Amino acid sequence: MATHSIDGGGGVRRRGHLGSGLRKLPLQERSKAMIARVLDTARELVEEIGYEAVAGSPTLLLEQSGVSRGSFYAFFESPERVLDELSCETLENSLESLRHALAHRPGDQWAEICDVLIDLYVAEHRTPLIRELWVRQNLTQRVRALDELFIDDMAELVWIEFKKHSPLFEDLTTLQCRAALHALERLMQFAFLHDQQGDSAIVTEAEQMLLRYFAGHSGS
Repeated sequence: MATHSIDGGGGVRRRGHLGSGLRKLPLQERSKAMIARVLDTARELVEEIGYEAVAGSPTLLLEQSGVSRGSFYAFFESPERVLDELSCETLENSLESLRHALAHRPGDQWAEICDVLIDLYVAEHRTPLIRELWVRQNLTQRVRALDELFIDDMAELVWIEFKKHSPLFEDLTTLQCRAALHALERLMQFAFLHDQQGDSAIVTEAEQMLLRYFAGHSGS
């Protein structure tokens, strides 16, 4: 699965397959359907029995998905690589969700950008898959590296959105946006560590943190 990064003009540049778990890209519809079935099965199993149980069993995904061993290993090196691909897909969906939410925020106040971020992170962390992979830190090194790149992409989207409120945020940098997102991600992991719905007090602190942080960089 190809991943992308956003340039300053809103275009995209290909970034290769850093986080992909696929040996090769599927060309036939039958192969694409098989990969989708494996990923759907992996998602269900991770949510039901956890990451380690899935990653540690070479046969579980085969048995549950009904995919032949030959077809499976033609595209996946191991169950762990299936979970890498699932993580990659999750990151791509998250980036698209942020892009859509920012493009459709209802008003014209900069604080709404913070609201978009909070709403997105809360909604995502309420899904079992995100909690199992990100909150419990069940990520391989390649996915951790990809996560960093996607945070960079998200930060650039946020930066572009804040720049619409210039001159208020004339001096805001993408580095400052990245720092805010890293802090938000850690706070959300803390909020959902023992609460599937998210500890409301910690979520409120995360929201206040964003508002104070960007107000401090507003130049007002």
